Amino acid sequence: MEISVGILAGGKSTRMGTNKAFLPFKQTSFIESIAKECKDFSKIILSVNDLEAYKNIGYELVRDEKEGFGPLEGVYQILKKADTEFALILAADMPYVNRIFLNKFCSCLDNPELLKNGKGEMPYCIVLCADNMLEPLCSLYARKALPYIEQMREREEHKLRILYERVYTKYIDIEDLGYTKQIITNINTQEEYKKIIDIN
Repeated sequence: MEISVGILAGGKSTRMGTNKAFLPFKQTSFIESIAKECKDFSKIILSVNDLEAYKNIGYELVRDEKEGFGPLEGVYQILKKADTEFALILAADMPYVNRIFLNKFCSCLDNPELLKNGKGEMPYCIVLCADNMLEPLCSLYARKALPYIEQMREREEHKLRILYERVYTKYIDIEDLGYTKQIITNINTQEEYKKIIDIN
């Protein structure tokens, strides 16, 4: 099954003090590094807060219509732009995410019978979990969830967990994929960034 990838790079990076997406990492930047790990997917879409800043990056861009609405708005804009049934949504600041891990996670779509509920329907969301915590920004979303997200936007509801409660959502534990939560760790502060740079 073809899958689009949406990378959320529209956050304010308040705690970091600068745009995390463009921080140097592995001879490139965070955003370019994670996009490189997504090369097996059919399309890469970036959700950004400044179209001009990303105009030369070479990927399709979307921008929030509803300001200050958080990741839900980015998911919404990416799903509208995607031309595949599912889109993998990722945060731009996950330094450990790699191609093998992403492909293994998304391979769950190759076994639809294991994903269907008792009514025989496929999930609207396939959400990764680690240590009983949800990771909404390394999860799969179906385009058929768009009407529900539109309703949430109208109601000023911006938490992705509300979406999970309203549609059929399948949860996958990261340990069942053979990984720990470290692979989906993100970077929020200069101190965390320095540790990553020292390791790499």
